[in-house]
Amino acid sequence: MTDRPPPRDNWPHDVPSAAELVAAVRTYLADDLGPRSEGRDRFLLRVAANALAIAEREISALPEDAAAHAEMLAAFGVASEADLSAAIRAGSLDARHAELAAALWTTTLAKLAVANPRYRDPSLES
Repeated sequence: MTDRPPPRDNWPHDVPSAAELVAAVRTYLADDLGPRSEGRDRFLLRVAANALAIAEREISALPEDAAAHAEMLAAFGVASEADLSAAIRAGSLDARHAELAAALWTTTLAKLAVANPRYRDPSLES
């Protein structure tokens, strides 16, 4: 046993972190309660566990994904997705089509990694 506290990556909040709390509830639903349920309840428990898994992945990925998304928007000289959409509609990014397509694909893969990583095909990454 050590006198040092466990490492924390959720300052200024206390342990357990939000991701750890979500993971604990997801594990309980999927591994404990789920196998003991039947029919509609079993289906709804699986849906709830999957929703918590998405939340868990989003919490974990949010700092990096948010920074990458802000960097991508800045690279195209816009501040938001609405501004990016307007620039695309106006044709002001037509000369950068390949760069834009690659950036949007990267954003799509990041979203898919959170929503359902089983659908993410690594062979499609550039």
